[in-house]
Order: sequence, then C-alpha cells, then structure tokens
Amino acid sequence: MAFDNNFIDELKTRVNIVDVIGREVSLKKAGSSYKGLCPFHSEKTPSFNVNEERQFYHCFGCGEKGDVIHFVERYYNLSFVESVEKLCEDYGIRMPEQKRGHRTDYNKYYEINRKAARFFFRKLTEGPNPGYAYLRKRGLKDNTIGKFGLGYAPDSWNALMNHLEKEGVTTQDMLKLGLIQQGRKGYYDKFRNRVIFPIINTAGKVIGFGGRALGDVQPKYLNSSESDIFLKKNNLYALNITKKDISSEDQVLMVEGYMDVISLYQNGIHNVTASLGTALTENQGRLISRYTKNVVLSYDADNAGINAAMRGIDIIRKAECDVRILQINDGKDPDEFVRKNGKEAFLELIRNAVPATDFRLSVLRRGFDFKSDNQVLEYIRRCVPVLEQLSPVEQDIYIRKLSEEFGISEYAIAGEIRADSGKQAARVPQYRNRRERSQGSSTEIRMDCTFLVLAMANRYYVKRMEADGIRFRTAVGSRIFQAVKNLTEEEYPPGVMGVDVQRVYNALDPEDEVLLRNAVKNIRLGPDDEIFYNECLASYQMIYFRERRAELQNELATAQKMGNEEDMTRIAKELMELDAQMQSRKMRGN
Repeated sequence: MAFDNNFIDELKTRVNIVDVIGREVSLKKAGSSYKGLCPFHSEKTPSFNVNEERQFYHCFGCGEKGDVIHFVERYYNLSFVESVEKLCEDYGIRMPEQKRGHRTDYNKYYEINRKAARFFFRKLTEGPNPGYAYLRKRGLKDNTIGKFGLGYAPDSWNALMNHLEKEGVTTQDMLKLGLIQQGRKGYYDKFRNRVIFPIINTAGKVIGFGGRALGDVQPKYLNSSESDIFLKKNNLYALNITKKDISSEDQVLMVEGYMDVISLYQNGIHNVTASLGTALTENQGRLISRYTKNVVLSYDADNAGINAAMRGIDIIRKAECDVRILQINDGKDPDEFVRKNGKEAFLELIRNAVPATDFRLSVLRRGFDFKSDNQVLEYIRRCVPVLEQLSPVEQDIYIRKLSEEFGISEYAIAGEIRADSGKQAARVPQYRNRRERSQGSSTEIRMDCTFLVLAMANRYYVKRMEADGIRFRTAVGSRIFQAVKNLTEEEYPPGVMGVDVQRVYNALDPEDEVLLRNAVKNIRLGPDDEIFYNECLASYQMIYFRERRAELQNELATAQKMGNEEDMTRIAKELMELDAQMQSRKMRGN
C-alpha cells in the first residue's frame, strides 16, 4: 500500500519518537536529547541518541539511525506497512482508506490467530486432556504454560474450524493462515491431537503455531503454513518473551526446539530462543544481532546437529556476532539436561562453550590417525580454509596451537595458508565471503592493506591515493596510512622509493602491527607498480559502485513504499547510469 506523504508526516507529528523508543529502551535526558543503550548492538556505555526536536535517532556506536517508523521496522522486525499500522493502532490514529481495496489486512489475520490461540489454550486448561497430561509429564508448571500461551488441539476433524466459523471467520481466511486444510471430503483442522505452541512476533502478535504430535504420528512437529503474516525465516521462537533478558545478559543461547526454550526458561535461564523448525537463516541471524553480539549455539551431537552447528556458525558470523558452541554429552538435549541437573549445571555448560573455530577444527579431526605424517599433513590442509576466515590475530593464535601440537613450524603452516590464498589472488586480490569484523570486513581490510603495501613500497602512491579520492574503509587502515604518510614527508636519499617498514611497525599499536605484518607477507605486488595500482583502483571503484547501487535500491524501495513517483523516477535513472558505468568498466576488463 502506498501512503500519502501528508499522512506519513501527520503520523510522525502525532507520535513522539521519545515515547515510542522509551517503551523499549531506558532513556535519560542529556542536554537537548535523550541517551540510552543501543537496542541494535551490545554496549555498556550509552551511544544511542534520540533527538526529540528532530524526531530522529542515531547510534554513534553501530551507525543505526532513522525516524520513528524506521525504528519500529528494525526493532519489531516488521515491514514498512506493518510499522505504520502498529503505530496507528498503538496511538489511536485512524488509517487512511485503502486504495482499490487490495491491501492485505494484517490486523484481521492477527485477530484470527489470536482467537485460535485462545481456543487452543482453553482446550488445554478447561479439563483433563492428553495435551495437559503430556506437558505436566514434561515437568511444566501452570504458570509456565500460561506464560507461553501453550494449548491443545483436540483429536477432532473440525473443532477449531467450527469454533472460528461461529466467530465469523471465513473458510478462505482459515486456509490462508494454514489453520485448516482441504481434503477430498471437505475441510478439516490442520492441528489435531497436538500440543500447540503459539508463535508470537516481537510486536506481540500471534503469527503462527507449532504443534507437537501426541502419540506415534508423523510428522512429530508440524508448523503453520507460511502466510502473509508468517515467514519462518524472519522470526525466532519466544523472542517476544526473552528479548529483554537477552539484551540485559548480553548473550543469547540458541537451541533447536520449543520445549528446550520453555524448559530452560522455567529453570531460570531466560536469555534463550530457537529457530522455527528450519536451519538458522541470515534474517534470523540479523534479528538476534539487534539484542546481542554474543551467541551460544546448542545443537544435538549427532551428524545432523553438527552440520547445523557448522552452518549456524557462518550465519551468526555474517551477522557480525561472536559465536561459541555448547556441547552436551550423552546425547541429552537442553530440556532433559536442565531438568535432571538444574540451572547451575547448565550455566556451567554455557561458560564452557567452545569458540567456533575450536569446534570446527575438532570436527575436522575426526577420522584422522595422527601417528601418520601424511595424516597430519592432510589435517593441516583441511584446517587451512577455516584459518583463512579468521582475522590476522586469530590466525596467529591458531597457527601457534597447531605448531605446538604437531611439531610443525609456524612458518610452514602460515605458508600453507599463503599458498591457498595465492590461488585466489595472483596480482589483484580476489575477495571471499569471510567473517565480518567490527573494524571492517575481511574484504575491506584486504583492500586497505593492498593500498598500504603499495604505499610503503613506493611513496609516490601516497599522494596518488589522496588525489584519486581513496578513502580507507577501515579504522585500522586509516591509522596505518597516517603512519606511512608521516614517514613519506621526511627526506630520503636519491633512489630510495619506499619507507622504512620497521619504522611503520614501531609507530603502530600491537594489533595493528600484527595485521600489517600479515599483509606484507600475504600481498604480492605486481611487476609494474602503475598497472598494479590502476587495477587496485578499479577494484576499489567497483566496490563503491556496488555499495552505491545497494543504497539506491534501498532508496527506491522506500520511495515505492511511500508511493513517491518523482523519487522513483529519479532513483531509477541514477541506477541505470550506475549500471552503465559498471558494465563499461567490466567490458574494459576491470
């Protein structure tokens, strides 16, 4: 739906951003603005600023910023339209009449799911039934059942359908929400003789259901069909309940099942959530990163669980979070373990969770006989792709560990990494999807380091970089460049083209020095400095083009949401021009 600009302006005028954000973030007056801990990244010192006069927020820590609608989008994981609807509902503002009547009525669907949830809850609690007996057998207390709104779907073909029909819900709407199904003899309830787990988004709306079969029925777990209001990849179970605990603990435990979450919560471990019966997705990773950057993954110890953990590591790292792996011995799941051993024993497991790299290397060890030199060599080679994804400092740590364990020199192991990297980067660095770091992604760091190595080898390119508008993409790159630039301003004997690298090292802090040393070892300059520089510049410009294109696409999406045809035309024209520039550069071989 396209909203009139005047309505959006009116909405922003009538809704105070301080009030909206203040419901979720503790804000304190600081001069003409308000400050608090950012809800989108982990921090101990407030850097989240809300300007009441401008009706705008900005975090100086992570860079997140926007108006009140954007905050609701980001915080509650809603679409633009859903965010506007939520603000209107919360503040009693009448929505404009929809145009041509094809806007999805999200509120209607939320209300239908709410009625279904109340029906399931009533069936669970109004009298003896297999669902309640099952939950009590699993150790759940009545207050926990109420907290999570658990329910029971009767062993009936149409109990829910008949109930909702009496409430005025159409068969078509029940079908859209996946509450009923159509068979050869008519319609019937999708959930029958199952314990029901309502799935609620961070805005407190019931968006779907999970059902656990009672008895020997397959599938054991059954989820609502995806709908206009329910996409599994965008949501996490119980995050509506646990998000504040996750933020306050600055850590999240991600488990596999509904019962794991509920059992842990009942036993006092509240910073927990779970994916919705699917492998962890990038959207879920980004969602959890709003509340913490510290993630502990808990998966089963079987092959499927190990594979899920390996995939999860990559997803969580892509969301710029640190990740550790919790391991439970004897094949127990979190629910079983915490019920048997208690809260403190489980907290000890969390404290002992292993770093992701240790976990990945331990998985790689399986099946090797280290009495054989050939087996050791093969294991080291298998480790190389894992080590390549690490920052230079982390690489050094794990190279040292492998060297000490197997009696192989650090130089030799580093050589294996360089050799593998050389396959990807002959003269101009080729970029891989590696772990994003707070100081910049590995792509950005490598790009910066390539220019830095060239600047140290030939002082002339310091001024060239400034003239060509090169802006180092990472803070560490800028610091090192400044150190190099300071040394280029000194007088040098005739014929000396580069700077004294050791003096550059001496001017840096230890971590920056380690990064630069690794860059010097791993980045090889071409035989012709000018050709090499031009190729690097072209790569730099292509990255800029891609980023600008992404920005324009986001601007276009916003313009489309707003129905602003003038902006849509302008942005589309700029996109076409940018695409033409990119294509022209590709045709020239860059």
